[in-house]
Order: sequence, then C-alpha cells, then structure tokens
Amino acid sequence: MKTLPVILSLRSLLAGARRTRHDAPKIMSVPALVAFLILAAAAFSVVFLGPFQWSPTSSSSGAQCDMTRGQWVRDPAAQPYYTNATCAFIEGYQNCMKHSKPSLEFLRWRWRPDSCGDELGRRFDAARFFGLVRGKSILFVGDSLASSHVRSLVCTLAQVEAPERSRSPGGFEHWRFPAHRFTVAFFWTPFQVRWRLTRGPPEAVGPDRQGEVFAGPTDLHIDEPDQRWAPAAKGHDYVVVSASHWFARPAVYYRGGRVAGCHGCGMANVTALRPERAQRAAFRTVLRVLAGMEGFKGTAILRTVAPTHYENGGWFDGGECTATEPADPEDPVEMAEPEGEFYRAQLEEFAAAAEAARRNGVRLRLMDVTKMMLRRPDGHPDRYGHGPGEHEGFDIDCLHWCLPGPIDTWNDLLLQILAGR
Repeated sequence: MKTLPVILSLRSLLAGARRTRHDAPKIMSVPALVAFLILAAAAFSVVFLGPFQWSPTSSSSGAQCDMTRGQWVRDPAAQPYYTNATCAFIEGYQNCMKHSKPSLEFLRWRWRPDSCGDELGRRFDAARFFGLVRGKSILFVGDSLASSHVRSLVCTLAQVEAPERSRSPGGFEHWRFPAHRFTVAFFWTPFQVRWRLTRGPPEAVGPDRQGEVFAGPTDLHIDEPDQRWAPAAKGHDYVVVSASHWFARPAVYYRGGRVAGCHGCGMANVTALRPERAQRAAFRTVLRVLAGMEGFKGTAILRTVAPTHYENGGWFDGGECTATEPADPEDPVEMAEPEGEFYRAQLEEFAAAAEAARRNGVRLRLMDVTKMMLRRPDGHPDRYGHGPGEHEGFDIDCLHWCLPGPIDTWNDLLLQILAGR
C-alpha cells in the first residue's frame, strides 16, 4: 500500500468540516459485462460510503462485530471531529497542529473493522453517545495516555455541548455536560496500585505533578490498589483503567508491605524482578478489586497498551517516528518488548477476572486498542508536540498521540461497550 505524500492545510480541513458523504462515482460506457460490474461496485460504494445507521453488535450478515480487527483505510474526505481552534482542552504535547506538524495526512485515515461492514463513511455519533450516558458518569484512571483519551472524548462531545471543567481535592478532574447530565472524571496515576516516589514527595499526584515521577525509582505496592482513586470508583457508572509504560521504569516492588524485588533499582541483595511481572500483578490486583467491589454494579473497562513507535533509538537517546502513513496491512508488524508482554499479561489477567465479575454483577469489558494502534506510527507528535526542551528533556515524542488523530477511534470502541454489547 503506497500513497503519494499529501500535505494538508488546516484551512482545507476546516473548509470541509461538515461534509458527511462522498459523491457517487460516474459510470462510463463500457462493454456490457464490465459495465455491470462497475455499476455493482458503484451501488456498493453509495450504500456504504453515505451516512447510515451502524449496528455496534453485528454486521449486515449477522456476524458478531469485532471493532478491534480491521485495517486503516485512506479517506480523502475525512475531517477531524475537532481542532485546536475548536477545543481548548488539548494539552501542549498532544497539539500537533499548534506545533506545525508539516503533514496532516495522518488525519485522512479511518479504521474499518473486518466484520462490521464498510465503516469508511461512518462518523462517531455524539448524539447517540449522550443518549446512552444521560444521567451517568465515567471515571478514567491512568497516565498521560488516559488523559489523551479523556481529552479526545471531551473535545468530540464539546462540539455538541460545551462542558464545565473543574478540579476537586485529591487530584480528580471533571468535565460536566449539564444539558445531558453526564460527567467525565479523570484521575492521573501511572500504576493503578499504591505507589510513591523513592526520592521526592509522596503526595506527587495529578497532571501537574507528572514530571516528578521521572525522579524515580518508585515504590510500588503491587498487591494494594491505590486508595486515592479506588474508593471513588463505586460512585461512577463506568470506570476505565489503563497503565503500562511506566512499569518499564526503575522501581522497588512490595508485597504485604515487604520488599519482594526490584527493577533497575541498584539495590544489593534484592531479587531482580522483570517489569512485566510487576505490571501483571498490579492489574491482577486492580481488576479483582473492581470485580468484587462492594456497592459497585457498573461497568469496569480495561484499555490495553498503546504501542510506541520509536526508530533508531528510544525516548531519551535519539529515537524518532517519521512515518507519514499507517503500516501496510500486508506487512507484519512486531511490537517491541516489554510492551508485547504487557499486552499479553493484560489479556490474561482480564480473562482471569471476568468470572468473578460476572458472579458479583459487575460488567467487565476489554477495550483492545493495541492491534489498531500498532499500525499507526504516523500518528505520534514526533518533533511537533512541544518546543525543544519543553518536556522533561526529550524533544521527540513517539509515545503520545496527536489530538486530533488516530486516538479518536478509541471513542468508537467506548461507544460500542457503553451500548451494552
């Protein structure tokens, strides 16, 4: 799959912001058999590329709709749901438009699931989303990638109703949509379980304190949920948890209050423990707590790891991500370790917790973004998420995602889950 590079301007994106359908193709006079085939193809494109009602549960053939399996398809008419001009909630490190990413071609791709019909003409239905969540609330718990998802969702919904933003004691952020009686809440934590900095203030928590975590190593109590957010979960109808990348950093691991091992800590006489084992244990703790939490009868959602795409190095040693289009669907793509092991652990721990959740009346759902995001090396800020030296010493970002960008597809997965399927 090779396409000519296309340099898109913000003006061209905004000019067609309200287009929702493609023009039907014109049919030329050709021999009868060829004409018949072309007419059939044209009819197919009109049916599926125009606006239509999408069922989140099955395709037209009745097969189960799995939104996580599919491919990225280029759509020249695609428009973002929002821009940095229409949404004030985009953080600087996500704002690729503000920082002049030279090509906005990454916005011209739509995710088309294999078993849900041709999704190329479908756009996220904010009205339907609001209808499902009226009078409810959703809590996101995670790191800066969770924050990005929150802002993607809020920016998308803000095109229908402008939210009221606030902060509450303890590190929670809130976006309230009064007309729809819906609230989005967010709590920043890189680990989900109880943690504190080995060097630094133990109260370091919240989006404004993220940089302090770089001081590490970190104390992680892998068998104790973080009580700064866990008790609040039962007050929400939906709870979305996620974490992965921070587990690769130096840490000292505790079980039952005692040191059980460490990773990259430089401590003598302490057992070395691989970070993927700690991540597995942490998610086992958190998922079992949510599955058995007294008073919680909502939906707990595990969002899987979103892969990085560093080439020729890593986060702090010159790595970059210069791709301008998704990976070719015919090419095998390998996920770097330990991210691959993080992903496998999440799937296995989710499956292990599912039965307990069913017994306790808790809906436990998986939001698997890994496979679709693995093929989007073009969706990262690279050099265009912040100015030089403005983000804790690294200038090239191949971990976070541009907003707007491929991460907006996560809202489609969330909508499918909230629809009760």
